[in-house]
Amino acid sequence: MRIAVVLGFLLLVGSAAGGSDVSRYQVERGSQLEKELGYEVSVQDKHDEWQSDSRDGIGIEGPAPEYVVKFHATAGGKLKDLFELDLALTDANGTLLHVPLAIRSRYNKENQVDVRFLIKKDVINRAVLTIRCGGPPQGEASYAIRLGEVPVLNLPKKSMPTKSFTEAVAIAEQFLRGQKIDLSNGVLLRAEFRNYLRDERETPRWDITWALAGDKGVDVWVWQDGSAKLTRGRSSPRILPKKSLTEAVTIAEEFLRGQKIDVSKHMLLRAEFTINFINDRETPFWDIAWGLDHQRVIASVLQDGSAKLIRAR
Repeated sequence: MRIAVVLGFLLLVGSAAGGSDVSRYQVERGSQLEKELGYEVSVQDKHDEWQSDSRDGIGIEGPAPEYVVKFHATAGGKLKDLFELDLALTDANGTLLHVPLAIRSRYNKENQVDVRFLIKKDVINRAVLTIRCGGPPQGEASYAIRLGEVPVLNLPKKSMPTKSFTEAVAIAEQFLRGQKIDLSNGVLLRAEFRNYLRDERETPRWDITWALAGDKGVDVWVWQDGSAKLTRGRSSPRILPKKSLTEAVTIAEEFLRGQKIDVSKHMLLRAEFTINFINDRETPFWDIAWGLDHQRVIASVLQDGSAKLIRAR
C-alpha cells in the first residue's frame, strides 16, 4: 500500500493533457459508473475530523476554514491499471492548478491508493480529482470526480449511556453467569462506553473486560437496550491492578475534589487498567474518564494509590 499525504499544492504552469488517445469520463454522484469504479471519497470539516480521530472526543469550537478530503481506491476492475491520481483547480478561464497526488507503478504489486489532504472550503466547488488508468497500447482512461458534489460528512451526535457504569457491569455479570463463566476470581480491568471512541459511527455500547484465571480474559458488550453479547476474550496482562476498578474511581474522585473539580454531574465513560512505558519504565495505572456533553475530565491512578489530573476541559 502506498499512502500519499498532501500538505500543500504546487502551482504548475502550462501543464498540458497527455496524448489524444485518452477516454475521459465525468463520474456523477450515485451513478452506475461510480459503483463500478468502487473508490471511496469523503469530505469533512477539519475540526470534525480531528474530533472523530480523538480517543476522548475533545471538541473544537466553531467550523474550520478547510475540509479534509480522504480518497481510497483499489487497483481492480476498471481501475486495474490505475497509475495516477490528480487534483485540478479550475475557473471560468481553465485550469489554475494541476498536481499529482499519488503515483502507482505499473511494475510493482501495490494495489491500494490512499490520499488525505486539506482544501479551503471556498475553492472546493472548483476542485476536480482525476483517476488515470491504462496506457499504451490499449490507451488511457481518466475519471473526473467533482469534489463539490461529494456530500460533507457531519459529525454524528454522540449518545450518552442509557445504562450507568454500575448498571452495565451488573448486566454483564448476570449475562456471564448465564453463560456458566465463573467470575469469582476474576479481576475487572476495563469498562468503556465505546460511542466516545474515535470511530464516531460505532454503535453505542459498553465494552467490559475481566481477567480470569489461567491468563485468560473475557469481554462483554452491553448495548443501550440492556442486552449483552460475549466477544472474543483477550489474554490477561502480566501485571494486575493493586486497586480494584471501583477503588481507583473512588481515589480519582477524591483527588479531583481536592483540585476543585466536580464530576458529580458527569458520566463515568471509561475506567481502564493499562500499562505504558513512562521514562523508560513500565508503568501500570488506571485511566479514568468522565464526560458531560463536550466536557472531559481524565485522571490516572497509579498502583500506589496516587492520582494525577490528565485533562479537564
